[in-house]
Amino acid sequence: MTSVSVIIPCYNAAATIAETVDSALAQAADRVTVEVIVINDGSTDSSLEVARRFEPQIRVLTGPNQGASAARNRGIAESTGQWIVFLDADDIMEPRSLIQNLTAARTQNADVVICDWIDFDDDGSGSFVERAHRSIDWPAMQADPEIAIATRVWAPTAAILYSRTIVERIGGFNPRLPIIQDARFLFDAAHQGARFARAPHIGARYRILTGSLSRSNATLFAQDLLVNTTEIGTLWRARGPLGDLQRRTLMDMLNTTGRALFAAGHPDYFAAAQAQRDLEMPLPLHTRLAPVLARLLGFCGARRVISMFGRA
Repeated sequence: MTSVSVIIPCYNAAATIAETVDSALAQAADRVTVEVIVINDGSTDSSLEVARRFEPQIRVLTGPNQGASAARNRGIAESTGQWIVFLDADDIMEPRSLIQNLTAARTQNADVVICDWIDFDDDGSGSFVERAHRSIDWPAMQADPEIAIATRVWAPTAAILYSRTIVERIGGFNPRLPIIQDARFLFDAAHQGARFARAPHIGARYRILTGSLSRSNATLFAQDLLVNTTEIGTLWRARGPLGDLQRRTLMDMLNTTGRALFAAGHPDYFAAAQAQRDLEMPLPLHTRLAPVLARLLGFCGARRVISMFGRA
């Protein structure tokens, strides 16, 4: 018998949590048991009441609002499954997705399985509107999973199955990253030597939320990226001198992050620029000019000058 824990952090998701839980409970199959744990993260709506309607089929934990990372980490500590899915409270697992992911894990001897997914939103009447069928860049993952995940590979948590072994090796979600903690968790799996496999079916539906932090707060998102990039660099250096590809990857990540912080006029921009200089590589024109101008003229004045150089 194979056991799977589905961990659902929930904050003010009363409108969607029932459908999410239903999709998780429906994953039970012959010789597969599913443990569903909802962690109510200080919701101020009726999320807790809705979730508790499913008891005793599921376990519902509750506490003050501490963020998704803390909620997921609590779920890990309380769960018992050999495999774990971190399902957001507004996403949906497609029928028989779990059994197909487990089959891929067994046949490919994998620690982490990633299936395809569909982006969707609703039209205001409760009807789904599909936006895109998506899959990750598997050739990039096969070439170097750490580089791939650090730069362009991402999947919603609903589309990922983790072995408990790799989850425990990672040690939990990073509380220093309020927005991109799920992307970092996937990177940490690669950093811990996880074996990845693709299950090519459409196994999840990922809800596009216009009010999400990553879309509504570009500055906080850029700050998250800077912390993440800095920590990834530290992890790589702990294993030895940076390779050329790692250095180029960090430079590209810092350049993107730095430009976003510069546009926002955030003082963390100077840390991003210094981190680029510390890589001792040829600097982009923007990084050669912008820090000096920002200190002399302020961010507004620097942006006006930089704009005269086009895409510097």
